[in-house]
Parts: sequence; C-alpha cells; structure tokens
Amino acid sequence: MTKATRGFMFVWGAPIVLGVLSVFGLLAALLGTGAWHWASWVALAILLGVIVRYWAYPSK
Repeated sequence: MTKATRGFMFVWGAPIVLGVLSVFGLLAALLGTGAWHWASWVALAILLGVIVRYWAYPSK
C-alpha cells in the first residue's frame, strides 16, 4: 500500500464504510424480506450507534 493510498483511506475510510452501510440497510429494507429485514435493522442500528457515540462524546 502506497503512502497516498494510506492517506486516502485514513481520511475517507470511515465515511465510505458508513455510506455503504447506510445504502445497504436502506436497500435491504426495501427490496428484501425475512433475513434481509434483520440485516437492515442491524446495519441501521450500527449507524445509529455511531451517531449516538459522537453526539454523546464529541471528539476534541
């Protein structure tokens, strides 16, 4: 991994993962049934957990 790639992933890694997780959660809820709904709940609950964590304990 080059230095530029490491820098890119350091800055954009978490926002990309959170964006993919939110798209997956929303699409799973809309397009799937059964286990897909559970996967949607888990994905969106993780996002909610990240939001609550940074709201309750903001970084300095």
